Amino acid sequence: MVFGIEHKVKSHRLGRRRKKGGQKMLVAPWIVITLVCVLVASGLTWGFVALLRSGCSGDMWRVTVAAAPSVYGSLEDAAQAWEREQPELDGQCIGVEVTEVSAADASRGITGNWDTMSFGNRPIAWAPDAQAWGSWLASGEATAGYVTSEPVVLGEAGSVLAVAESTATELGWLGGEPPTWQAVVDAAAAGTINLAAANPRSSTEGLVALLNASSDGAGGFSQPAADAYAAAIEAGSSAADASALKDAYLEAGDPSQVMTMLDYQVEDFNSTVAPEVPLVPVTPSGTSVSAVASYLVLGGAAWVSESDAEIAERFGAFVASQVDSGAFSDPELAAVDDGAAALAQTTPDAVGSAVRAWQSGAQDLNVLFLLDWSSATMEETVEYGGDTVEAGIAAVRMAIDMVGEMEPTWRAGLWEYGVGAGGESNWRSVVASAEMSQEGKSALTDELYALSENAVYEGGAPLYDSLVAAYGDLNEHLVEGAANVVVVLTNSGMDTESLPTVEETAQTLEGMAGAATVYTVGFGEADAENLTSLATAAGGSYLPAPSEGGILGTIAPA
Repeated sequence: MVFGIEHKVKSHRLGRRRKKGGQKMLVAPWIVITLVCVLVASGLTWGFVALLRSGCSGDMWRVTVAAAPSVYGSLEDAAQAWEREQPELDGQCIGVEVTEVSAADASRGITGNWDTMSFGNRPIAWAPDAQAWGSWLASGEATAGYVTSEPVVLGEAGSVLAVAESTATELGWLGGEPPTWQAVVDAAAAGTINLAAANPRSSTEGLVALLNASSDGAGGFSQPAADAYAAAIEAGSSAADASALKDAYLEAGDPSQVMTMLDYQVEDFNSTVAPEVPLVPVTPSGTSVSAVASYLVLGGAAWVSESDAEIAERFGAFVASQVDSGAFSDPELAAVDDGAAALAQTTPDAVGSAVRAWQSGAQDLNVLFLLDWSSATMEETVEYGGDTVEAGIAAVRMAIDMVGEMEPTWRAGLWEYGVGAGGESNWRSVVASAEMSQEGKSALTDELYALSENAVYEGGAPLYDSLVAAYGDLNEHLVEGAANVVVVLTNSGMDTESLPTVEETAQTLEGMAGAATVYTVGFGEADAENLTSLATAAGGSYLPAPSEGGILGTIAPA
């Protein structure tokens, strides 16, 4: 992005006031001459200093900073303030471009395949809304050296449980001693509360809650505490993030639902929804990890050069000075008095142990993407990721986003359909099912990018026959112990190419009665009725495509 430079012009008068009565000069001429010389010299000195300060030339070279939504605005303000100082490196004007990327998305992209279509250039610096993400990055053998500098602490948000005020009062959690984490999981096991947790691999609120609930009380990890927390969630519910938890809470209207959130998310809920019974934040005793937002310069990665890292370091120093002076502030974050203590809340060992324990206890996912690549996908535009794009391109971007979010042990494959896609059939396999390791993700993502550059198939969208074929194939290649899912991505739902009707296709899917599930994702003017009928026949559901993605959190097992 190009930052404008603010020009401030002092107010002035037009013309001069006349002196009364033609008064004579009361200052000796030699004094005036001396004063003029001083002013001229001062002007030359000021001009020389200004010349030195504007010593950079040419186009400005900016490095990318990926910032979580809660700190994006404040960091962008800081970037503009820094550029007004005209920083330079070897005569080159320098700056930073701040891009908004959730901490979870950035974490997956930095450790795996960065989605430039959705998130822009790979970052040189990263500002997650919790230092725990930096500790997770440092816990991996391949990425342990990616953070090369001392993080700059930007502020923090508290990890809390969001509880209906009536429920918190009834349980004695207000006005007295707060419950321990053990008391919370015990209440969930007894059915007194319904513990609803955000996913720690897709949300900051879920990650810090996991770290607090699985703590050994001394900054380390406790497997028994983690097991008890997982059991409490299994008895309750889970969702991708706090936003999904709040939607489920409003839909269910269950005051016994207790949700993992950050403190400002509770405030936002009460102010925007204005519920009859407000939520109150409850911080269980023993909570030692907060969401400490920080600024990290990346290093040790192939895409980070020494000069780019130096620019990011210099911007970090500027941000640190703003934090120290109080010029940097964010309405969602509280100031941190002791930065070193805040950073010490999480360690790579503790975070790595907690997240890996969570992953090992979760069910794997096996996805077959069924992508509509008929001409209709390019005849309609939709909003996705803040851009207006063709529906087919939005579908490709959503699939890429989902691949980026997948765990390494999960599997995915890709089919496309359109008239003549497979020669005699109207569908074909583009990528065979494979584990979503870094290599697997790269291969599938590359094919999705390549697909977006290929011509579409002229004619209608032969969904019905293609879905029956995909559903049958997945049922023949089920992954034992995993959730096996066909995900249809289309802006249609009407099919004039297949012989059976939608009702007949639904009956066929019901008759196949396989262990796989079908989710249909509709973009734009997709036929929601038809897509719902097909999905429910195979045990799934229809999902209107959200403009910001996030579908994986709905279909993935907790």
